Amino acid sequence: MSMFKKYEWYHHHGISVMVRKSLKGKHRNYCMCFDCLSFFPDKKINCPAAKELYKFCKKWGMVTPVFECPNFLRK
Repeated sequence: MSMFKKYEWYHHHGISVMVRKSLKGKHRNYCMCFDCLSFFPDKKINCPAAKELYKFCKKWGMVTPVFECPNFLRK
């Protein structure tokens, strides 16, 4: 199988990005933020690190799930 058959282009946050087909849309399954008591997307009280990471992701068109965090509070 060609390496490029594993990947596809799609629109995310208004821009075209390349994604591995098998991982598309799965970052929530792995990102610790979605299981953290401090995670409130689009609210002022959201975790400062999560806010900053989201800004980075939007700026560069990336998705960066969090696998380690010193401030994690389990729901």
